[in-house]
Amino acid sequence: MAASLTPMTRHYILRLLNRGSDIFALAGQSLEKAVGDRENDILNRLESLAPSELAALEMIVRLHRSLTHSGEEDDHQKLQLKSLEEKLRRILGMDFLSESPQDIAQDQVRPAKEQSSLTVAQALNHLNRVSELAQKYLGKIIVANYWRASRPSTSWFADFVVTDDGYITYHGSLAAGKTLVNPTQQQQLEIWLVAFIDQCCRILPLFRHDLQKARLSGSSLEPESGITAVADKH
Repeated sequence: MAASLTPMTRHYILRLLNRGSDIFALAGQSLEKAVGDRENDILNRLESLAPSELAALEMIVRLHRSLTHSGEEDDHQKLQLKSLEEKLRRILGMDFLSESPQDIAQDQVRPAKEQSSLTVAQALNHLNRVSELAQKYLGKIIVANYWRASRPSTSWFADFVVTDDGYITYHGSLAAGKTLVNPTQQQQLEIWLVAFIDQCCRILPLFRHDLQKARLSGSSLEPESGITAVADKH
């Protein structure tokens, strides 16, 4: 299935993941062999991915390249890049492959409260704040159409409705504020966010820069990325 990734995307992923390699972990091997083994492992992981996961990787790489070439290196951009790289590793099942033993140990002792506790209301709050910013430039109708066109096709999204005035509402069995988002659902929502922003950037090349100025993440729905625990009002 890796054939569905463009050669440029595969090369970018290999370069990005090898950039984090720890040379001291290659003791006892030739550097050339170790790097070759690592690349083969990454390529094998790519071949095992489902089409939806490959599509997510394409979006992640596209956004990562855009942020890297934007010419800005503020703390917010660094957080966004780190978030994208973590998503890439998570899809490939390589969460800890480039981390030091000290980093892994710290992750293993993190308290349970630091695990994902994102609610649908928090996710909607972030998505609708991004939507409001886009509406200032594109208007409500175009924004609504962009959200609908970029929405993932999984059945879970049947509970999400895009209104004609460009907002996203939730109609699940539980209230949005009481519905937790699991990691897979969060990834799907973030894919939707990235796809929507890609649509906007075709008309507004500087839209990601506007998001940065508004302190809005263009790729992450993690609470620390600036989402406030406010239920969607629309």
